[in-house]
This record gives sequence, structure tokens and C-alpha cells, in this order.
Amino acid sequence: MAEPKQLSLVIVEDRLRVDGVLDFTTAAGMTPMLDNCIAGLPGTFTVDLSGLNDFNSAVLVFMLDCVRLAAKANKQCRFSGATPALGNMLKMASLGDL
Repeated sequence: MAEPKQLSLVIVEDRLRVDGVLDFTTAAGMTPMLDNCIAGLPGTFTVDLSGLNDFNSAVLVFMLDCVRLAAKANKQCRFSGATPALGNMLKMASLGDL
């Protein structure tokens, strides 16, 4: 039997580190946790995606949620650690400026 997929959000100084698998299963119900993490971050923060082991298009929803929730909290987020595959996905979705 395969181990369950896991996703974790960890605040490290002015960064939100995302580790694990980000797909539709692990992303379900993540908004309240993300909102709580953003509340604990400074006005401008970075979402570090370098810890993702695997992802699907749910990562786009997650990234848009980050931007939306940051704006709601009068904060700004930027992203780092995107793999080339994620960069291609962002371009295909016309979201290359995230």
C-alpha cells in the first residue's frame, strides 16, 4: 500500500515553505491553513516552492489563493523555487507573471 500524500506549509522567517505533494487531494481544505500562515508573515513575503516533490495543476489554484489571500491581508507575496515544469505550466495558463 502506498503512503498517503502529504503537503506541509512551514513559516521560516519571511518565507512560506511548501513541501511535499501539491495535488487536488492534498490541496483540498488548504485555504484556512494558508490564511493562518499568511497572517503570521510580514507585509512582503516569499512562497518557496522548491520543496515540492510532485504537483499537478492544483498548484496554480494554490498560487492564485496565495496572491488573493495576501491581498486580502494587505500583503504581497512572490514565489521562488519554481521548477521548469511549473514555469511551463504558468506560461501555458498565461500566468507567467506570478
